[in-house]
Amino acid sequence: MAIRNLVFEGGGVKGIAYAGALEVLEGNGYLNLLQNVAGTSAGAITAAMMALNYKASKIKEIILNFDFKQFEDGFDPLRVLTSYGLYKGDAFLQWMKDRISDIGGDPNMTFADLNGPGTTYRHLSVVATDLYTQNIQVFSKETTPNTIVAEAVRASMSIPIFFKSWQFSNQSPNDHIYVDGGVILNYPIELFDVNGVINEETLGLYLANVSGKPTVDAFGHDHIIQYIKSLFDTLLKVQNIDFSEDKEEEARTIIIDDLGISATDFGLTAQQKQELLDSGSKAAKAWINANPLSL
Repeated sequence: MAIRNLVFEGGGVKGIAYAGALEVLEGNGYLNLLQNVAGTSAGAITAAMMALNYKASKIKEIILNFDFKQFEDGFDPLRVLTSYGLYKGDAFLQWMKDRISDIGGDPNMTFADLNGPGTTYRHLSVVATDLYTQNIQVFSKETTPNTIVAEAVRASMSIPIFFKSWQFSNQSPNDHIYVDGGVILNYPIELFDVNGVINEETLGLYLANVSGKPTVDAFGHDHIIQYIKSLFDTLLKVQNIDFSEDKEEEARTIIIDDLGISATDFGLTAQQKQELLDSGSKAAKAWINANPLSL
């Protein structure tokens, strides 16, 4: 199977597991022909880093050495009334821009800059939810060439009520309000299909509670943060795919056990991070065993 397109599901901090899976796929030559990457929310973050030609080992290193609690910036309950989010989300935006700067890119690069003529980056597509149209918005060189890449990823990971909703600084593609792409399309596996025909060169990475571990503890009406986190986790679960009923999608998906970790558990321990990485690695190895690389 030649993998030219790679798609990442949204899943908040659980997306840490993707680095483990990518390291296995990369190490076994499965990503040698990779051209296009796409993702929603946390999946958009990983997709962006893959588009920027980050190696899986570097992504893993960044994850292990970063405190995700830093993304919970500027807590203010009143912000829910003004820009619909408890946290600013500015820390994440700066983090994403830093990742672009680290590889020598302009932190404010647009999709046209990223995938224009003469560049060596992989083609990137990012999914967010447009609250004006009440539909998905796919950001890419073709659809939104003048949109800033880091801001598109910021829009895609704007967990409703948790992070401030997003409006683009340069009003490109428009002045609409955006939230997390996972609200409507958390797993954009069909993005590279044409006229409903499955693209056999597409592989997706998908997070599921395979082990059946409980995601959250019980909480009362006085736990607003836990309420918001549980609400978002529930929203994502509604979109879970029953792969037993969709064998075609299962065949092109690596299903990773998320170990029952909440998408918004930004206080993960080093051990939990490693367990997610190991889970991603384990799932990728199992998929490779079932799908040997054709020479």
